[in-house]
Amino acid sequence: SPTTTRPVPHSTRRDRSARVALQNIDTFLGEDAVIITALDNIPFNRHEELLSMSREELVNVALDLNSKLPQALSIDTSEDRPFTFIRNAIEVLV
Repeated sequence: SPTTTRPVPHSTRRDRSARVALQNIDTFLGEDAVIITALDNIPFNRHEELLSMSREELVNVALDLNSKLPQALSIDTSEDRPFTFIRNAIEVLV
C-alpha cells in the first residue's frame, strides 16, 4: 500500500504567532553563562528593513528590545547616540 503523509493544517500555522529568542553569552556571570531572551514580537522582518529605518524607528526597536533584555545588554538610545550606533547595537544582538 502506498505511504501517504498528512499535510499540516494551514490553520495550525496561522494561529501561532511568531516568536524570536536571542541567545547571548555573558562572561561576567561565568565562562559558560548563556542568557536567552524571548521576544513577544519580531521588531523587523529583514536586515534591509533595519537599514532603511529612521532614527526614531531604530529607537523604537531598541526600546522594544530593551524592555526584554537584561540591563547589561540594553541598547543606549540617548540623544547623543547617532542612529548608526543604535542600528549597529541592534545588529549585534540579533
